[in-house]
Amino acid sequence: MRGKLLFITGGLVGYVLGARAGRQRYDQIASAASDLWNRPPVQRRVNEVKDFALERVGDVPGVLFEAGKKVVSAVQDKTKSAPGKAATGSDASAPEAGSATAAGKAAAAATKSAKSAAASAGSAARSAKAASDSDAQ
Repeated sequence: MRGKLLFITGGLVGYVLGARAGRQRYDQIASAASDLWNRPPVQRRVNEVKDFALERVGDVPGVLFEAGKKVVSAVQDKTKSAPGKAATGSDASAPEAGSATAAGKAAAAATKSAKSAAASAGSAARSAKAASDSDAQ
């Protein structure tokens, strides 16, 4: 009980002291952070990191997308062949059809993930290019 009381008291004291500092202190901290971020040495390093990341990303989204398409087509081929086996009436093909459905769902999820990764990487590349273009001006 004593620990809870001390914790609550500490929180209240921090709130009161923070409230007294108010908006002026917040603006002062935000201004200092902005000044630091906009300094030429910092921006030079930011641009170096952006360029390095863009080099490393390269064609990864395209490769992921193509791999996802291959997985989907392979699963669809297996799924198409599975109903033919089920139509013969053998009991051994029933688990295969269920696993083909599960594999199809997994492949669809993988393709969706690859597409979203490709979109995210493309968006990041466009943002980095736009930022470097605006820095160049």
